[in-house]
Amino acid sequence: MRFRYFDPTQQSTVEGELSAGAEVAELVALVTQLRGDCSPALELTGRDGSSLVLGIANDRAVVLWTSAEGTTSHSIGGSPDERVVFDYFGAFTQVPGNYTVSLATAVVAAGSYVDGYGRSGATPSLPLVID
Repeated sequence: MRFRYFDPTQQSTVEGELSAGAEVAELVALVTQLRGDCSPALELTGRDGSSLVLGIANDRAVVLWTSAEGTTSHSIGGSPDERVVFDYFGAFTQVPGNYTVSLATAVVAAGSYVDGYGRSGATPSLPLVID
């Protein structure tokens, strides 16, 4: 599974490989320490062309899933009264607050995605809504 994120301190994209879902928590911890003007995003890409993006906002995250066929979905669960902004590779992306889930739930879902090699971004604790 490939990963990538934008490092605002170096103004560059960092890419690499994950071999197990357990590595996601460490990667998220690293990425959240790199805050620039805006919260970061972490993108995971499966061998089948699917992808899962975590848009991290403090202790919450937006999970954006794209299937290998191109169908897009997002997480749902937070307050609709707020907006969440995260840095998606140098572009500030704003989504409704009700797209957020706890960061812990998002990390578990991302780990399951890595271990399942792209079958789905959804887990029992993280339902996704098709865009």
